[in-house]
Amino acid sequence: MKSLQALKAAGLIVAAVVLGLMTVQGSYALWNAAVSAPPATVQAADFKVKIGEKLLSTGQTVALPAITLELGGQPNITPVVIAGAANVTGDSPFRSTTTVTVNPAAAPLVVRVATTTVNGTCPQAAAEYKTSAVAPAQKTDVGTTFCFQTALLAGTTNQQLGGLETKITATVKVDQVPPE
Repeated sequence: MKSLQALKAAGLIVAAVVLGLMTVQGSYALWNAAVSAPPATVQAADFKVKIGEKLLSTGQTVALPAITLELGGQPNITPVVIAGAANVTGDSPFRSTTTVTVNPAAAPLVVRVATTTVNGTCPQAAAEYKTSAVAPAQKTDVGTTFCFQTALLAGTTNQQLGGLETKITATVKVDQVPPE
């Protein structure tokens, strides 16, 4: 009697396994099969930008044009065009952010930046200039002009400038943005 119950139980287990295999349309051998796949390559966009005429990759630097300032003179405005040079499309646009700093901070010098969509032309209105500027998302290789306004503080004397070494740093950050 015990063997009849054991036989029924074994038959029930076999039926359940067969029914399960038929449901998922596979076999135990298929579940344990290993197939090797060739290595895959994933390529990401490599943004390259042009600052003026210089082509740059991530992490490279470029010197801005030299400027000359005069006591009591007008501010010097230097246009710098930043444009996409590789992999810039409507599906993978980028945005540039520029920040300027003066070191030492106590130097009698003011440096500000603004952006314009007019290629190579900068606004004169001082209210538009700030310590940082963000360009609109660029979807083509047409550039955005960053305008650097440099001026001596009013009342600056020759004595204040004598022997003063001042460093102006303009940091440009380029980020990929989602398409609109």
